[in-house]
Amino acid sequence: MAISFFRKGPSEAEPQSKKDKLKSASQSSGDPNTSLLDYSQFGEVRALAAAAGKIQVAELSDTDHPAIEEAAILFANGTDVAATAVLEAAIEEGAANNQTLWFMLFDLYRLTDGREAFEQRGVAFAQQFGRSPPVWSELGHSSTPKPAQARSSAPTISLTGNLGSASAPQFEQIEKIAQKAGTLRIELARLKSVDDSGCELLLALLQRLRQARVKVHLSSPRTMLAMIENHAQPGRREGKASWLMVLELIQALGEADRFDEVALDYAITFEESPPSYEAPAEGALTTTSLKQPQESSDASELELVPIEEEAPQFVLEGELSSSQSETIQNLAKYGADRKLIKIDASRLQRMDFVSAGTLFNVLVRFQTQGKQCAILGLNAMVAALLRVIGVDQVATLELRRS
Repeated sequence: MAISFFRKGPSEAEPQSKKDKLKSASQSSGDPNTSLLDYSQFGEVRALAAAAGKIQVAELSDTDHPAIEEAAILFANGTDVAATAVLEAAIEEGAANNQTLWFMLFDLYRLTDGREAFEQRGVAFAQQFGRSPPVWSELGHSSTPKPAQARSSAPTISLTGNLGSASAPQFEQIEKIAQKAGTLRIELARLKSVDDSGCELLLALLQRLRQARVKVHLSSPRTMLAMIENHAQPGRREGKASWLMVLELIQALGEADRFDEVALDYAITFEESPPSYEAPAEGALTTTSLKQPQESSDASELELVPIEEEAPQFVLEGELSSSQSETIQNLAKYGADRKLIKIDASRLQRMDFVSAGTLFNVLVRFQTQGKQCAILGLNAMVAALLRVIGVDQVATLELRRS
């Protein structure tokens, strides 16, 4: 009797599949960032996949071969050697015409730095299909995991004019933009003047955004520092907000020694502990070329000039595991006000099951809201995992070009 892998005959009472459980659980959840999968069940999936060779499979498409699911699961769990063996055995034992298996194997060689095996398999591919094989390119080394980074180009706000107590309404607008995007760049180069109340407003904004885990970058901090650094005079117990803003700007410049000197003066002057130095994160935010705003003719009040739009695609890269839950949360924020959501996965090397399940939940949410989602540039191993989870039912999957 020929049966399809993971499917029971009509006479058997078939329990709800893991894929269906995932979909129904996601649709009933109010939180798009929480995965409801019981991931302990995937031990059963691995056992079934391991037994796939004992089951007769008939009329399956390229993407239905049991070795695809087994290898994808093994790869997600970080067992690359076993995943490679499964794919190689499938090709050599009767599935040589299945191109999905070949492209998964080629990408797995790339991910594990197996160039020699890649080249040898390329010759066999050319003989099998009568066309040129994929060309070698580096996809990273899965033996040394790197954290995935989800980054979109940060919206940038330029502060132009005078920063003072009258700027409070504009700061409410800045906070809304930052909370929505999950990241923000504040350009200080065009400020004309700053007083202590303006420093207090900016400090309070930065504190609230950090508590909300919004990444903020102060651009051109030296411009503002020149306006207020004379306020930080040892023994002068005035303008406390200006003192703290000086420390904030020195920290943004990455000048640790200077920070320590001013922090000591602050402690002596105000008889309280100063803030601790935290080195600015490298590459925390990225921006494309900036459009220069028009010079304001009236600099009596602060103006907010948006000088950059967000990137058209949300970027996933590196190796994405359950420890990077913030990544998927940022995707949920990114897609909140979009009808078309494009995800650039061309530098994404690997996902584990938890991350894939959480991603599925977010994409299901998008689908119920009438949004269209596309994940672009996937390597074949990650694409296979996403099909196992069912992501291809709620988003378009596009493989990277070999």
